Amino acid sequence: MKKITLATLLIFACILGTQAQKTQSYCPKEEVVTKCRKALVPYKYTNMVVNRIVFKRSNYIKEISIPLYFDANYRLVFNTELLPKDIKIKIYDKPLTEKKRNELGSFESSERQFNFEPDMENNKGLYELYVNFLIPAYIADDGSSFIKGCVILMTGYEDQVSEEFGDSESSAGE
Repeated sequence: MKKITLATLLIFACILGTQAQKTQSYCPKEEVVTKCRKALVPYKYTNMVVNRIVFKRSNYIKEISIPLYFDANYRLVFNTELLPKDIKIKIYDKPLTEKKRNELGSFESSERQFNFEPDMENNKGLYELYVNFLIPAYIADDGSSFIKGCVILMTGYEDQVSEEFGDSESSAGE
């Protein structure tokens, strides 16, 4: 009797485990990460963020901050291939709570992959970027109220060593 009970519990645990894996698979990011890494070159990789986006019954804004640690140029690579519906992405110098903030960039997710390089020369003292995801309301024909997707954001800074190579790298190969 104990063996049957144990076997039954084991079967239910396996079923629940596979169900949990199915619910988390809406963001298969392996191929997208490779594309982002290629777009980051020659910048040195610093971070990657997987932003899970949930489309709800009403419009809302999701904000994340990106710290800028080095006195260097930066590149942000956004990939929105894993979104089931289009959103807008806006980049600011200050958080949503500030009244006086400047928009530094604006993109549509329909572009699927795009880069943003903040102008560090004109924005001295910029130590953080604020990315706003403007997520529209969603209601399906069958009445379901939300769907999920994700945006991959990879960041990197311009490596001083690669600046030293300049054209000498191409002349060395000749």
